[in-house]
Amino acid sequence: MKKRGDDTLETPITSMIDIVFLLIIFFVVTASVDKDVVDESIILAQAKNAPAVEQSDPRTVTVNLRKDGEINIALQPLSLSQLKQLLISMRAQAGNSVPVLIRCDGDTQFRHIDRVMQVAASTGLYRVRLAAEATGM
Repeated sequence: MKKRGDDTLETPITSMIDIVFLLIIFFVVTASVDKDVVDESIILAQAKNAPAVEQSDPRTVTVNLRKDGEINIALQPLSLSQLKQLLISMRAQAGNSVPVLIRCDGDTQFRHIDRVMQVAASTGLYRVRLAAEATGM
C-alpha cells in the first residue's frame, strides 16, 4: 500500500470568485429595477400628521398618477382599461390582497385619483393606499 504524501489539499477559488461576481451583478441589476417603478417627476403631497410606513409588500402594484391624469406603471403609460386588465391579472395570480399604491402628485385633482381608485375597487382589490411624503409631526 502506498502512503499518502504530505500534499496539501487546496480549494479551487477561481470558480468561487466567478460566483461572487455573478451575485454582485445580480444584486446591482435587481436594485436598479426597483428605481424604475417610481416616476421621479411626481412630487408627492406632504403628510404632516401621518406616521411613515417603511415596510412594503413585494407584490405591491405601484401606480404613478401625474397631475394631468396620466397613468403609468414602471414608466409605461396605461389607459384606465389597460390598468384594469393588469390589476385583474395580478388578482388572478396573487389573490384579493394584492396591495395597490397610488403615487400621485400633490396638485393632482381628486377626480383623477378617484378614477384609479374606482378601477382598483372594480377589480376586487381592497388594499389601496395613497403615497405621501411624511414631513414629521
